[in-house]
Amino acid sequence: MSPLWPDRLSVLMCPDRLMAAYRPRGIRSRAMTVTVVPVPAASDGATSWEPAARRGAALRIILSNHFVRYALVPWSDHLSNEQEHRLYARQHFALTYGPVAKHWAVRLSLDTPGEGHVASALDQPFLDRLTEVTDSSRLKLVSLEPLFMAAFNRWRQRLCEAVQWFVTVEGGMLCGALLSRDRWIALRRWRSQGDWVSELPLWLSREHLISEASASVRTVFLFAPPQAGTDAMSVGPALRFLGEDERHGGRSGEAGARTQAAEEAGHFSCIL
Repeated sequence: MSPLWPDRLSVLMCPDRLMAAYRPRGIRSRAMTVTVVPVPAASDGATSWEPAARRGAALRIILSNHFVRYALVPWSDHLSNEQEHRLYARQHFALTYGPVAKHWAVRLSLDTPGEGHVASALDQPFLDRLTEVTDSSRLKLVSLEPLFMAAFNRWRQRLCEAVQWFVTVEGGMLCGALLSRDRWIALRRWRSQGDWVSELPLWLSREHLISEASASVRTVFLFAPPQAGTDAMSVGPALRFLGEDERHGGRSGEAGARTQAAEEAGHFSCIL
Protein backbone atom coordinates (compact mmCIF):
# COMPACT_ATOMS: atom_id res chain seq x y z
CA MET A 1 0.00 0.00 0.00
CA SER A 2 1.33 3.45 -0.87
CA PRO A 3 1.98 5.76 2.10
CA LEU A 4 -0.46 8.63 2.60
CA TRP A 5 2.44 11.09 2.64
CA PRO A 6 5.19 9.65 0.43
CA ASP A 7 8.80 10.78 0.57
CA ARG A 8 9.38 13.55 -1.94
CA LEU A 9 12.45 13.90 -4.11
CA SER A 10 12.94 16.85 -6.44
CA VAL A 11 15.83 16.78 -8.91
CA LEU A 12 17.13 19.68 -10.96
CA MET A 13 19.00 18.20 -13.94
CA CYS A 14 21.77 20.46 -15.24
CA PRO A 15 24.34 19.65 -17.96
CA ASP A 16 27.15 19.21 -15.42
CA ARG A 17 25.40 18.23 -12.20
CA LEU A 18 22.21 17.14 -10.47
CA MET A 19 20.70 18.92 -7.49
CA ALA A 20 18.53 16.56 -5.49
CA ALA A 21 16.25 17.85 -2.72
CA TYR A 22 14.88 15.15 -0.42
CA ARG A 23 11.96 15.59 1.99
CA PRO A 24 11.06 12.64 4.27
CA ARG A 25 7.37 11.86 4.57
CA GLY A 26 5.23 12.77 7.53
CA ILE A 27 2.54 15.09 8.78
CA ARG A 28 5.00 17.48 10.34
CA SER A 29 7.38 19.46 8.16
CA ARG A 30 10.92 18.10 8.30
CA ALA A 31 14.21 19.49 7.07
CA MET A 32 14.99 19.22 3.37
CA THR A 33 18.43 17.97 2.35
CA VAL A 34 19.94 19.22 -0.92
CA THR A 35 22.66 17.07 -2.47
CA VAL A 36 24.85 18.18 -5.39
CA VAL A 37 25.88 15.26 -7.62
CA PRO A 38 28.37 15.81 -10.48
CA VAL A 39 27.11 14.35 -13.77
CA PRO A 40 30.29 12.29 -14.44
CA ALA A 41 29.37 10.21 -11.39
CA ALA A 42 26.27 9.08 -13.31
CA SER A 43 27.98 8.53 -16.68
CA ASP A 44 27.31 4.79 -16.54
CA GLY A 45 23.59 5.45 -16.77
CA ALA A 46 22.87 4.93 -13.07
CA THR A 47 20.34 7.17 -11.35
CA SER A 48 22.64 8.77 -8.79
CA TRP A 49 19.82 10.27 -6.72
CA GLU A 50 18.28 6.88 -5.87
CA PRO A 51 20.31 6.19 -2.71
CA ALA A 52 18.88 9.40 -1.19
CA ALA A 53 15.29 8.16 -1.19
CA ARG A 54 13.19 5.26 -0.06
CA ARG A 55 11.20 2.98 -2.35
CA GLY A 56 8.00 4.64 -3.54
CA ALA A 57 9.22 8.24 -3.18
CA ALA A 58 7.43 10.75 -5.38
CA LEU A 59 9.95 12.10 -7.91
CA ARG A 60 9.73 15.54 -9.47
CA ILE A 61 12.26 16.36 -12.19
CA ILE A 62 13.05 19.91 -13.25
CA LEU A 63 15.05 20.20 -16.46
CA SER A 64 17.70 22.87 -16.97
CA ASN A 65 16.83 25.34 -19.73
CA HIS A 66 19.89 23.98 -21.57
CA PHE A 67 17.80 20.93 -22.48
CA VAL A 68 14.61 22.77 -23.47
CA ARG A 69 13.57 25.01 -26.36
CA TYR A 70 10.70 27.44 -25.94
CA ALA A 71 8.32 29.16 -28.29
CA LEU A 72 5.47 31.61 -27.89
CA VAL A 73 2.78 30.22 -30.17
CA PRO A 74 -0.01 32.54 -31.36
CA TRP A 75 -3.60 31.56 -30.71
CA SER A 76 -5.70 30.20 -33.58
CA ASP A 77 -9.50 30.07 -33.49
CA HIS A 78 -9.36 27.38 -36.19
CA LEU A 79 -8.02 24.78 -33.71
CA SER A 80 -10.57 22.86 -31.70
CA ASN A 81 -8.64 20.68 -29.24
CA GLU A 82 -5.30 20.24 -27.48
CA GLN A 83 -3.96 17.77 -30.05
CA GLU A 84 -4.46 20.29 -32.86
CA HIS A 85 -2.81 23.02 -30.78
CA ARG A 86 0.16 20.70 -30.18
CA LEU A 87 0.50 19.95 -33.90
CA TYR A 88 0.35 23.68 -34.60
CA ALA A 89 3.10 24.26 -32.01
CA ARG A 90 5.22 21.52 -33.63
CA GLN A 91 4.89 23.32 -36.98
CA HIS A 92 5.97 26.52 -35.28
CA PHE A 93 9.12 24.82 -33.93
CA ALA A 94 9.86 23.33 -37.37
CA LEU A 95 9.65 26.76 -39.01
CA THR A 96 12.01 28.17 -36.38
CA TYR A 97 14.55 25.37 -35.97
CA GLY A 98 14.23 23.29 -39.13
CA PRO A 99 14.01 19.50 -39.63
CA VAL A 100 15.70 18.71 -36.30
CA ALA A 101 12.41 19.66 -34.59
CA LYS A 102 10.88 16.43 -35.96
CA HIS A 103 12.63 14.57 -33.13
CA TRP A 104 11.33 16.78 -30.34
CA ALA A 105 8.59 16.06 -27.82
CA VAL A 106 6.34 19.12 -27.59
CA ARG A 107 4.32 20.25 -24.58
CA LEU A 108 2.23 23.40 -24.20
CA SER A 109 0.25 25.38 -21.69
CA LEU A 110 -3.18 26.62 -22.78
CA ASP A 111 -3.77 28.88 -19.79
CA THR A 112 -5.74 31.68 -21.44
CA PRO A 113 -7.94 30.91 -24.46
CA GLY A 114 -7.57 33.53 -27.13
CA GLU A 115 -4.01 34.48 -26.14
CA GLY A 116 -0.61 33.21 -27.27
CA HIS A 117 0.71 30.35 -25.17
CA VAL A 118 4.06 28.85 -24.24
CA ALA A 119 5.25 25.65 -25.90
CA SER A 120 8.33 23.72 -24.82
CA ALA A 121 10.28 21.10 -26.76
CA LEU A 122 12.67 18.38 -25.64
CA ASP A 123 14.69 15.85 -27.62
CA GLN A 124 12.53 12.70 -27.79
CA PRO A 125 15.47 10.25 -27.34
CA PHE A 126 16.50 12.15 -24.18
CA LEU A 127 12.94 11.99 -22.86
CA ASP A 128 12.69 8.27 -23.71
CA ARG A 129 15.91 7.53 -21.82
CA LEU A 130 14.79 9.59 -18.85
CA THR A 131 11.48 7.73 -18.73
CA GLU A 132 13.26 4.38 -19.01
CA VAL A 133 15.58 5.17 -16.11
CA THR A 134 12.81 6.38 -13.83
CA ASP A 135 10.58 3.41 -14.69
CA SER A 136 13.34 1.02 -13.68
CA SER A 137 14.16 2.89 -10.46
CA ARG A 138 12.55 2.64 -7.05
CA LEU A 139 10.88 6.02 -7.57
CA LYS A 140 7.59 7.21 -9.03
CA LEU A 141 7.85 10.06 -11.53
CA VAL A 142 4.99 12.46 -10.79
CA SER A 143 6.21 15.63 -12.52
CA LEU A 144 8.58 16.65 -15.32
CA GLU A 145 8.88 20.36 -16.07
CA PRO A 146 11.35 22.90 -17.47
CA LEU A 147 13.14 25.14 -15.00
CA PHE A 148 11.76 28.32 -16.56
CA MET A 149 8.15 27.19 -16.17
CA ALA A 150 8.76 25.81 -12.66
CA ALA A 151 10.12 29.19 -11.58
CA PHE A 152 7.32 31.08 -13.36
CA ASN A 153 4.63 28.98 -11.68
CA ARG A 154 6.34 29.52 -8.32
CA TRP A 155 6.14 33.32 -8.55
CA ARG A 156 3.44 34.07 -11.10
CA GLN A 157 1.21 35.66 -8.45
CA ARG A 158 3.84 38.35 -7.88
CA LEU A 159 4.01 39.32 -11.54
CA CYS A 160 1.25 41.88 -11.28
CA GLU A 161 2.77 44.86 -13.11
CA ALA A 162 1.09 46.19 -16.26
CA VAL A 163 4.21 45.06 -18.19
CA GLN A 164 7.30 43.35 -16.77
CA TRP A 165 10.24 41.10 -17.55
CA PHE A 166 10.58 37.78 -15.74
CA VAL A 167 14.09 36.32 -16.12
CA THR A 168 15.66 33.09 -14.83
CA VAL A 169 19.43 32.69 -14.63
CA GLU A 170 21.53 29.55 -14.49
CA GLY A 171 25.08 28.79 -15.54
CA GLY A 172 25.44 29.70 -19.22
CA MET A 173 21.75 30.29 -19.85
CA LEU A 174 19.12 32.99 -19.27
CA CYS A 175 15.44 32.78 -20.17
CA GLY A 176 13.22 35.82 -20.18
CA ALA A 177 9.54 36.52 -20.72
CA LEU A 178 7.97 39.88 -21.41
CA LEU A 179 4.58 39.73 -19.71
CA SER A 180 1.52 41.82 -19.09
CA ARG A 181 -0.88 40.92 -16.29
CA ASP A 182 -2.83 38.46 -18.43
CA ARG A 183 -0.75 37.58 -21.48
CA TRP A 184 2.65 36.62 -22.84
CA ILE A 185 4.22 39.25 -25.11
CA ALA A 186 7.67 37.82 -25.90
CA LEU A 187 9.82 34.86 -24.88
CA ARG A 188 13.62 34.80 -25.15
CA ARG A 189 16.41 32.30 -24.47
CA TRP A 190 19.87 33.87 -24.17
CA ARG A 191 23.16 31.99 -23.93
CA SER A 192 25.58 33.63 -21.51
CA GLN A 193 29.35 33.77 -21.78
CA GLY A 194 29.60 33.63 -17.99
CA ASP A 195 29.08 37.28 -17.06
CA TRP A 196 25.31 37.61 -17.08
CA VAL A 197 25.48 40.60 -14.71
CA SER A 198 27.01 42.63 -17.55
CA GLU A 199 25.18 40.86 -20.39
CA LEU A 200 21.59 41.16 -19.11
CA PRO A 201 21.41 44.98 -19.30
CA LEU A 202 22.63 44.83 -22.91
CA TRP A 203 20.02 42.23 -23.88
CA LEU A 204 17.23 44.21 -22.23
CA SER A 205 18.40 47.39 -23.93
CA ARG A 206 18.19 45.64 -27.29
CA GLU A 207 14.69 44.39 -26.47
CA HIS A 208 13.72 47.95 -25.60
CA LEU A 209 14.67 48.98 -29.12
CA ILE A 210 12.85 46.21 -30.98
CA SER A 211 9.71 45.88 -28.85
CA GLU A 212 7.28 48.71 -28.26
CA ALA A 213 5.86 46.90 -25.22
CA SER A 214 9.33 46.60 -23.66
CA ALA A 215 9.50 50.39 -23.45
CA SER A 216 6.68 50.26 -20.88
CA VAL A 217 8.52 47.93 -18.48
CA ARG A 218 8.97 49.31 -14.98
CA THR A 219 10.18 46.16 -13.20
CA VAL A 220 12.45 43.21 -13.99
CA PHE A 221 11.79 40.18 -11.78
CA LEU A 222 15.00 38.14 -11.59
CA PHE A 223 15.50 34.59 -10.31
CA ALA A 224 19.29 34.31 -10.20
CA PRO A 225 21.97 32.60 -8.08
CA PRO A 226 24.15 34.84 -5.90
CA GLN A 227 26.87 36.59 -7.90
CA ALA A 228 29.15 39.51 -7.18
CA GLY A 229 28.22 42.74 -8.89
CA THR A 230 24.43 42.42 -8.77
CA ASP A 231 24.18 45.25 -6.22
CA ALA A 232 25.51 47.66 -8.84
CA MET A 233 23.40 46.34 -11.75
CA SER A 234 21.56 48.99 -13.73
CA VAL A 235 18.96 47.87 -16.27
CA GLY A 236 16.76 50.96 -16.30
CA PRO A 237 13.61 49.41 -14.73
CA ALA A 238 13.61 48.44 -11.06
CA LEU A 239 15.22 45.07 -10.26
CA ARG A 240 13.44 42.68 -7.92
CA PHE A 241 15.29 39.50 -6.95
CA LEU A 242 13.01 36.51 -6.37
CA GLY A 243 13.73 33.71 -3.95
CA GLU A 244 16.05 35.47 -1.51
CA ASP A 245 13.49 35.49 1.32
CA GLU A 246 12.14 32.03 0.48
CA ARG A 247 15.40 30.08 0.47
CA HIS A 248 15.20 27.02 2.65
CA GLY A 249 18.88 27.00 3.34
CA GLY A 250 19.04 23.32 2.43
CA ARG A 251 22.38 21.82 3.36
CA SER A 252 24.47 20.11 0.71
CA GLY A 253 25.10 16.40 1.21
CA GLU A 254 28.28 16.47 -0.88
CA ALA A 255 31.20 16.87 1.50
CA GLY A 256 33.48 18.08 -1.30
CA ALA A 257 30.97 20.36 -2.99
CA ARG A 258 32.37 23.65 -4.27
CA THR A 259 31.13 26.79 -2.53
CA GLN A 260 29.51 28.00 -5.75
CA ALA A 261 27.63 24.71 -6.17
CA ALA A 262 26.44 24.88 -2.56
CA GLU A 263 25.22 28.45 -3.01
CA GLU A 264 23.35 27.48 -6.18
CA ALA A 265 21.80 24.50 -4.41
CA GLY A 266 20.48 26.81 -1.71
CA HIS A 267 19.20 29.17 -4.38
CA PHE A 268 17.36 26.56 -6.45
CA SER A 269 15.90 24.93 -3.33
CA CYS A 270 13.21 27.65 -3.58
CA ILE A 271 11.57 25.73 -6.41
CA LEU A 272 12.68 22.18 -5.61
